[in-house]
Amino acid sequence: MITSFIFIIYLIFMMDEPVERAVRRVKAMMVNWGFGEGCSMVYAVLATTREPLTAEEIGRRTNYAYSSTINYLNTLIRMGLVERVRRFRKNLYIANVNFVALIKAELDRIKDYLSQLGKDLEGVKELEHLSSKIEHAMAYLKRVEHAAEKEEGD
Repeated sequence: MITSFIFIIYLIFMMDEPVERAVRRVKAMMVNWGFGEGCSMVYAVLATTREPLTAEEIGRRTNYAYSSTINYLNTLIRMGLVERVRRFRKNLYIANVNFVALIKAELDRIKDYLSQLGKDLEGVKELEHLSSKIEHAMAYLKRVEHAAEKEEGD
C-alpha cells in the first residue's frame, strides 16, 4: 500500500518535472534579459501554461502574495508581455509568447549601447583598441540581422 502510494507520488513528480524545468529556464532567460525575479517568474508560469490563469492561480504556482502577483501582472501587461481577458466575471491572464520579438528588442538595445559607446570613443587615441572591438561587434550584429531577414523571406 505505501509502496504504491510512493510510486504514484513519484509519477506525479516526474510528469511535472519537464514543466518545472521549462518554468525555471524561461524565468532564467527573462532575468538574463533584465526583467526582475517576480515578473520573470510570473511570465514563466504563464508562458508554460496552455490555459489562461487567474491571479490567484498564478499566486499559488509562484508562492507570491496576491498583491505582488497583481503588481507583476500589471507590469507585464504594460510591457505587452501579458494580456488580461475577462471571462465569467473573472480576470484571466495569458502570456504573449513571442521570443523572436524579445530577441529583436534585445539586439536593438545592444546595438544602441554599442553605437553610443562608439560615438563616445571617437577621437580618443587611448581607446582605439576598444573602438575596433565595437566595430567588429556591430558588423556581427548586422550579419545576424541580415541572416534572420533572409530566413524570414524564405
